[in-house]
Amino acid sequence: MRIITRDKYTFQSLNNFPFSSRSLREFWGCRYNLIIGRILHQSIFQPLNSYMSSRSAVALITFIISGLLHIHIAIVVLNDVSSALSTFACFFLNGIACCIEGFLPNKLPPILGWLITHCVLLITAPMCIGSFARDQSVFFAIDALSSCVDQWILALPSPKMCPK
Repeated sequence: MRIITRDKYTFQSLNNFPFSSRSLREFWGCRYNLIIGRILHQSIFQPLNSYMSSRSAVALITFIISGLLHIHIAIVVLNDVSSALSTFACFFLNGIACCIEGFLPNKLPPILGWLITHCVLLITAPMCIGSFARDQSVFFAIDALSSCVDQWILALPSPKMCPK
């Protein structure tokens, strides 16, 4: 994903092979939607963590706020109030599952951890993506302005500090 700042642009990975996650905490914290994850971590998790002693409570609050942001998108962009409860439930349940995972004394064997992680995601994901999948025009429409901007950004020279 391209990110433009005041004086340069850079490429940032959006995902880090989320399919290979062996735990929900790894999925949400290290592999899926890294840019938004970093924003939530820096703007919600870290400040709350300095005031609260329970990292699990802070993580659950972060999931709740992320769920509220997704509800906002579903209502404002997609005009779908009916999916608000299921969207919130998806993030709340994933937050609870991450908290439970944090309290487990032993790590699961990798294949079992992978299987449980993806079963939880397969069960909870339809709760959130239903309204987004129903209104495909928002996500699959061709946007002439974005297309033009993409061509302009590709014409810019790569920064010298950009890793190869």
